[in-house]
Amino acid sequence: MTAEERMMWVERYSALPTGNVADAMDGLGLKRGSVLGLHPIDPSQKRAAGFARTILQKRRSTPWDGMNLAKHGKVIDDKTEPGDLLVISMGGIMDVSTGGDLLALRAQLRGVQGELTDGCLRDTDDIAAFGFPAYSAGTAPNKSAYDIETVSVDVPVTLCGVLIFPGDMVVMDRTGVVVVPSGKIAEVYESASRIAKREERVAVHLREGKTLTESRKLAAAEVGQ
Repeated sequence: MTAEERMMWVERYSALPTGNVADAMDGLGLKRGSVLGLHPIDPSQKRAAGFARTILQKRRSTPWDGMNLAKHGKVIDDKTEPGDLLVISMGGIMDVSTGGDLLALRAQLRGVQGELTDGCLRDTDDIAAFGFPAYSAGTAPNKSAYDIETVSVDVPVTLCGVLIFPGDMVVMDRTGVVVVPSGKIAEVYESASRIAKREERVAVHLREGKTLTESRKLAAAEVGQ
């Protein structure tokens, strides 16, 4: 996929509510990709979509020796591309953060669209202030260098029971997070886009005074099932 094609899909998915994406996956018989139990760092953050750039972290296997083994800053510097969305698996570790404002700022300047982690973040007020969308399990002021090491990059990771592969499309908004398998990005988008258009027509007919049943029938006739 070219850089232009990547950004095209990012833009298209950034216009779709996660509810429509989830409905499309249900309608296509796909395994649900909703990542439940994580929270936006800012309830007013914008919708974000991007291709999963995965990082797997765990507790250090060796005591602190002055060497930072987390190295996710280097991953951001060396591996991220415009249109990526960081997906960091911490395995539920909650007593340290996996990143803060400087890592988020560097990622944003690299063209990364947002961050999703089942661990904690810090400096969340600052991250929210410069508009970097992020979902996390919580917040913690402690940095990761003393406790965490990065063991793999660009490998399948599991967050909250959802298996996420590098290159999957991650969509995040105020409702939640949905992951679309990389091989289904076009198909899910077409279905979700049609659902969004149909719901727009339902709302128009509701405002005209029609019942929900009537509105749905009219919208289906106008847009298609």
